[in-house]
Amino acid sequence: MEMRTARTILGFTLMFVVFAAAYVSAQQAAPADIKSLAGKWSGFASPTRGSNVPLEVNVKPDGTYASKWGGKDGTGTIRVEGGKLMADGHLLYGTGTTTAGTGKAELTLTTKDGKQMMSGAGRDNDGPYNFQLTKQ
Repeated sequence: MEMRTARTILGFTLMFVVFAAAYVSAQQAAPADIKSLAGKWSGFASPTRGSNVPLEVNVKPDGTYASKWGGKDGTGTIRVEGGKLMADGHLLYGTGTTTAGTGKAELTLTTKDGKQMMSGAGRDNDGPYNFQLTKQ
């Protein structure tokens, strides 16, 4: 009797995991054309040291963007490379400068509660950070 109960619990657990994975993957948006990213995005950057910093990004239809990170202004470009959204510029190096050469950050688009969200990670002289933005 105990073995039958264990199998039933295992079966329900596996079904739950499969349905949850399907739901999460359906929420991730495919890399769209850059024009669909155009507009104002706002959110926060979360450094490993310190507190969250307000971040605002205005993306143009050609993928170039102007950003305001705390009190500092910056610029950069978002492109589709190999089917992935990649960013360089201010989103990548934050308020500092890049420590070695030019890098890129992979961006992830998701939809939460009907709102488009963009997230990614970067690194500056103070260390790594994550950011999450919501389209306004």
